[in-house]
Amino acid sequence: MLRVVPPEVIRPLSVKLPLSKSIANRLLVIRFLADGSIYCDEPDCDDTRIMHSLIRQLITLPDSNVFDAGDAGTVFRFMAALLAVTPGTRLLTGSPRMLLRPVGPLVDALTKLGVNIEYQGSPGFPPVKINGGSLYGGSIRIDSSVSSQFISALMMIAPTMKHGLELILEGETVSLPYIQLTASLMRENGINIETDLPFIRIYPGAYQFVNTGIEGDWSAAAFWYALAAMKPGNSIALSGLKRGSAQGDRAVADMFRYAGVNSLWNGDNLVLQHQPVGSAEICIGFKETPDLFPAMVAACAGRGCGAEFTGLSTLRIKESDRIEAMLEGLSRLGYRAYSPSPDRMVLIPGKVSKEPCVISSHADHRIAMAFAMLSVKSGPLIIDCPEVVSKSYPAFWDHLKDAGFVLESC
Repeated sequence: MLRVVPPEVIRPLSVKLPLSKSIANRLLVIRFLADGSIYCDEPDCDDTRIMHSLIRQLITLPDSNVFDAGDAGTVFRFMAALLAVTPGTRLLTGSPRMLLRPVGPLVDALTKLGVNIEYQGSPGFPPVKINGGSLYGGSIRIDSSVSSQFISALMMIAPTMKHGLELILEGETVSLPYIQLTASLMRENGINIETDLPFIRIYPGAYQFVNTGIEGDWSAAAFWYALAAMKPGNSIALSGLKRGSAQGDRAVADMFRYAGVNSLWNGDNLVLQHQPVGSAEICIGFKETPDLFPAMVAACAGRGCGAEFTGLSTLRIKESDRIEAMLEGLSRLGYRAYSPSPDRMVLIPGKVSKEPCVISSHADHRIAMAFAMLSVKSGPLIIDCPEVVSKSYPAFWDHLKDAGFVLESC
């Protein structure tokens, strides 16, 4: 456990953000499909490290028959598609939490395309046994209301299919910017793809891998936006981000204007500045950018404003049920909030005084980081599993110390 003691004043700070794991994991798949090799940039977080390790296993130990994605949802879904077009029979499994995260729409789609996949536990959930090989492709419908990762996984393997692939998205599509990110990276690497929603058409072809590097992670920036929203003082400079990024979470800059944060580019750095005036009542939808939810909840709670958050359905099947995890932590700190329906949460202004307490991260990196930032308003607190931040942001605690936080193991 880690005791987090916030500073009175935030030090002048320049933060080098971690690389985008969304981009890194997609490029790992694309590079393998391009020439059977592995993308060489050194992974800097757990999710990318797992993806890197499994593709290396596929290259160096082609006869191995068990692949473990741990608790990395993106990795599991991308690997399921990749193994479906790789000859051989293999078991794809994961952590206990992963076995509770749905994969039914992806498995159904691959089955329609001719892949022999068998559930090894509860239907609709991992683990799965995949008998991979060449696919003809064609046109299929897929439920896009559960996870955009199912769509991205199918898109990336589609060029290997003899007739390409037409996807017809059904239901209310969630996290659309991630689908658009996948399409953008595929185009950059030589694939002809049309997105005319609800239709996505990918033509057969060979990837021509172009190593343009990996930019910083906008979802990691969200936690520094939260800190800037709650704490006046010195500006925070973020490096590694790309102007005009294809990452959907770049919307954090517009979103946090409502919470009193101005951001401006100074050369290659994005500088965050606290503004004392923000919206007294905030209503924000997260259907397209669910990873920004924990940081924004923390910022609104810390600023003492009322808020309604919508479009939260996918947050219940992340590394934790993030709605319940945030509600629990807010209650322990004296904030009032409730969830009137499965995809909504309401935050009531104000806070009652409570003694310092232990916050459960629910083994979720974004929950741990959100409450660490909220400590600047709630006072010192204890995070139960501080190591979980390595999933996306291994240097997070070091960067907090640079900002003036005191961290004590307990």
